[in-house]
Formats: sequence, C-alpha cells, structure tokens
Amino acid sequence: MSLLQEKKAAFTVNLLLDAAWELLKRCDIDELSFKKVAEQADISQRTMFRYFTTREAFLDALTVRLYAELDIPNVPDEVDALPSYIATLYAKLDAQPRKVMVLLSADLLPRVLNANTKQRLQALEDLLKNHFSYVSADDIKKTAANLRYVMSASSWRYYRMHFEFDSQMATECGQLFVTQSLAYLGSKNLSQNPA
Repeated sequence: MSLLQEKKAAFTVNLLLDAAWELLKRCDIDELSFKKVAEQADISQRTMFRYFTTREAFLDALTVRLYAELDIPNVPDEVDALPSYIATLYAKLDAQPRKVMVLLSADLLPRVLNANTKQRLQALEDLLKNHFSYVSADDIKKTAANLRYVMSASSWRYYRMHFEFDSQMATECGQLFVTQSLAYLGSKNLSQNPA
C-alpha cells in the first residue's frame, strides 16, 4: 500500500469513527448501525465494509478511539500521589460524561476492561509492593484491587450518577477511600512491629 493509500485509509477510518461519535452523542450504542454511520460520514456502506468487515471490528476500533480521547492518566509512581490522582482522574471523566457512559455500555465495557484493567491493577500492585514491602502479598493484592475499582469510571459513575454527588463530593469520597486503604496498609507495619 502506498503512502497516499495509507493516508486515505486512515482518513476514512477517522471519518467513520468521528461519524459514529456524532451519532452516539444523541443515540445509544445498540442503535448504531453501519448504515447510520455511513450516512453520517457521507460515504457508502460498501466503503465502510472495506475498512470494517464486522460490527465487532468497528466497535473494537471505536472503543480504542473513545478511550484514548478520555486521556486517562497512568497510575502515579508514588503512593503519596494516589489521592490527587483521584482528583485528576475524576476531572477527566467529568469533562466527558457522555463518552464515559458510552464506554461503560454493555457493548464497549468488556473491550475497555480487556485492554486496560489488568495492566492498571498490576501497576497498582507494583506501586504498593514497593512502598509497603512488609505487607503480605494477599493484602497488597486485595488493596490494589479495591483501589483499582475506586480509580475507575464505574466508581465515578456511581458517585456522580447513582448517588447524585457533585464533582467535589465524588472526588472526596474516592480520596477518602484511597487514604483509608493506604492507612490500612501502613497499620500492618505497626501490628508486625509493636512498640
């Protein structure tokens, strides 16, 4: 494939993904069809099928695009930065609530989880192991899993949508959970080394 063909292909894929996002601003993911996306992009369905042979392939590409646009920060390198990480993360999610809700849909969430969950959990486990070297592997794993959950769009959604907390309250809830989790791990040192 020539450079010109590659650029045209990338342009067309981006055009289709942009069209899908425009549709998703006003409809649900289960209403998204090749026909609607092609019409929105002002191209033929045949052209769309040239780039995406199945709905699954299209949803995979759409998930990657939408998740990247959230610009979720990496897990910090320092334990002390975890509470402020919640504020940064939740602010990113608050800035694009519709995109978050689309990514949390039944069609896209499994794709997000498969692509990101285990890596982020491992990053948290490594961070906690390095800082709390005296804590058992089981306690590290359980705490990392709980922290990973509060550092997710699912927790943000519960705080913001289900509990109807404002942004500040949601952030403070997440930060409190992080602080309590870190205090729990810190207390393990005291219980192993009583004064």
